[in-house]
Amino acid sequence: MNALLATLPILVTLGLLAAKVRALYAALTALATAAALTATVFRTPAPALADAQLHMLPTLVELAGILFGGILLSELMSRTGAQARLGERLGGACHSPVRSVLLIVFGVTPFAESLTGFGIGVVVAIPLLRQLGLAPAKAAVAGLLGLVTVPWGSLAPGSLVSANLGGVDFQDLGVVSALLSAPVFLICGAAALTVSFGVRRAVASAGELLLATGTLWVTVWAVNTFIGVPLAGVLGGLATLAVLLLSSRRRPRPDADAPRPQPVGRALAPYVFLVAGLLLGRAALTAAGVEEGWWTVIAGPAGWLLLTTAVAPRLLGAPRTVLPAAVRTATSRWWQVTLTTAIFLILGTLLTVTGMSREMAEACASLGPAYLMLAPWIGAAGGFLAGSNTGANAMFAASQGATAHVLGYPALQLVGVQNVSAALASGGSVARVVLAAELATNAPGPQGTAATETAAASATQRRGPAAGTTTAVREVTERTTAPPSGATAVPDAAPVDTGRVLRTVLGAHAVVFLVLGLIALSWR
Repeated sequence: MNALLATLPILVTLGLLAAKVRALYAALTALATAAALTATVFRTPAPALADAQLHMLPTLVELAGILFGGILLSELMSRTGAQARLGERLGGACHSPVRSVLLIVFGVTPFAESLTGFGIGVVVAIPLLRQLGLAPAKAAVAGLLGLVTVPWGSLAPGSLVSANLGGVDFQDLGVVSALLSAPVFLICGAAALTVSFGVRRAVASAGELLLATGTLWVTVWAVNTFIGVPLAGVLGGLATLAVLLLSSRRRPRPDADAPRPQPVGRALAPYVFLVAGLLLGRAALTAAGVEEGWWTVIAGPAGWLLLTTAVAPRLLGAPRTVLPAAVRTATSRWWQVTLTTAIFLILGTLLTVTGMSREMAEACASLGPAYLMLAPWIGAAGGFLAGSNTGANAMFAASQGATAHVLGYPALQLVGVQNVSAALASGGSVARVVLAAELATNAPGPQGTAATETAAASATQRRGPAAGTTTAVREVTERTTAPPSGATAVPDAAPVDTGRVLRTVLGAHAVVFLVLGLIALSWR
């Protein structure tokens, strides 16, 4: 009975989202449900609850900083036209809409996410997908489906937590997670192409998909096996970028008389600054032996993102007056995303400290070998609620390892299933989906310029931030843009339907979890 009650917050969340209730209200209702259970069934001393939430505070501040910095950087890149130049160069370099999308989904997104974590991959990817001509909802889905290397996100702290709590070797877990990622890459890639271009075009592009996913998978496996776990996602993304770009260079341009694309060196400057800063900050933290606390917030992705946005106008050669206007727009978009994220993070912490997550796992373990089919879904529940692979593994990795020993099953394999499924589901968490929908709604399409964004900002002031930005972008871009050949973009008619994006992403993830369960059974 307790196990059934423990699942109520999750069921409430999924039910309300399926009923198209706004993510913020679904989060508040789920939190209220968990609080009621804490007061009546899963009684926990107040000091323990307070200590858990206090321990989570630096993470919450870091996430808030990352979300604000990510949204603001995207806004600055759009207003200055840098995002448009990058999108044009990527589209021109690949000579194919399909290959361009694969380049972003399996090259740019894994690289950015593996280096920084916390959903930064979609902050970089979604505006680029919009520049390629994808409609906002399709760009949001494709960007989220690119979060396939989250086990190595932010240089793999989530996998380290999983190894420590699950009682397995860190590098061995990295190798197993890499092997299990093969169906993740293939299924998510196929889903991204289907959403972007339709079933026929996706099937016709199977060769391109295999090239991209194969390169990413082989590189991630090889780095985990021969070098180490933390750099696997970073090097995998870089290798995929290199292979797709090199394969494109062997093909002639479709139009030999096409004008040369604008240089993008300056447009890349904020990203180069951010990457260099993150590497410097991580080296400093490692040298000082600091692994958690407020210094990790300052020297981590949040601090460097905010610093990057402060210097971005200068790096891009734009007037400093662009920054205050971008801050106002970003703030209006940031607060609700952050509030939703905070509530789900508090919910995940509450489920852990009260023992609800443990109760769910133990009830599932009583099923015997049939548990193996449910193991990916348990990891996914943690990732979906926590929005973090680290948080999800903190919830369930220990119980997955213990259950494996009870069943006489190899703990390494089951903890690997936990790690991969939790990581994938964190990429489809409500917080990530809300952020992706917000970015896709407000990112301009092809040829989006500072003028477009200025017109949008003016319309926002007249109509209000909730609907003005999207409507204004639609009014301007409908007259000035057209999708590239082969893309299926449509005019921006309304804000992205968050529920629809969530259902699409979770549908693809569900197929992955089913396959992972079958793999777990076959390893028995």
